[in-house]
Amino acid sequence: MQKRQRGFVLALCLCILSVSGIYGLHRYRSGQASQEQEEQIAEAEEIPAEAQKETANSEGTVAQADTEEKETEEAKIETEEDIYEIGEATLAQTETDSVTTQAPAAGAPEEENTYETEEAAEEILADESLLSFAADSALMWPVDGEVILEYSMDKSIYFSTLNQYKYHPAIVIGAEVGDEVWSAAQGIVSAIDVNEETGTTLTMTLGGGYEAIYGQLKELAVQEGDMVEAGSLIGYVSEPTKYYTREGSNLYFQLLRDGEPVDPTEYLN
Repeated sequence: MQKRQRGFVLALCLCILSVSGIYGLHRYRSGQASQEQEEQIAEAEEIPAEAQKETANSEGTVAQADTEEKETEEAKIETEEDIYEIGEATLAQTETDSVTTQAPAAGAPEEENTYETEEAAEEILADESLLSFAADSALMWPVDGEVILEYSMDKSIYFSTLNQYKYHPAIVIGAEVGDEVWSAAQGIVSAIDVNEETGTTLTMTLGGGYEAIYGQLKELAVQEGDMVEAGSLIGYVSEPTKYYTREGSNLYFQLLRDGEPVDPTEYLN
């Protein structure tokens, strides 16, 4: 009887040990399974986090790229606007320069100048119609003095300064530097110029195809376009040019008829 009881207790203990072992193994396996499941869950949670991080990085990169692109576009727009503004300014300046350049040809001031020039020319023509010099008209002596070089177109005469003989289409009247020179007849001053031989030279239209030319002048009292009465002051005797150093200071006086020289002494009173 006691042997059966001991065997029963022993068997019960073995059963309990077996159940405990099975339970422990089950708990062990359950713990591993739970750990693996937790790791999987953690990995599953990390993946979205990394994905979100990558997405965020991607979005940040895209946003940065968008920002840089936007800034580039804005800079481009600003540059294009600057270019446009510069182009507009250049065009405006070019148009202004063009208008300025064209103004003398088409502007009001130039038209006024042209009109005034034409008006002056018409006045000169009108004044010339008042001139009445003719072959029988007389000339006043333009300066007090003696003729030191005569008019000579049919034979040559001697020029001391040049030391040569040559034809002479005018007369040279000796005078002192600073002597007054008067208009020999009524006329209009048609030209004032300077040349090597006769210095400051004044040409006056007398009418009837006649012109009087006065050379070796200075300090003129008239200007081109002036109507000058006979006997009016037109200037003063100047120092002689190098062509007349031996002859001394003088007035060069020439008379033209239809552009050809004639002897002034035939008209001088």
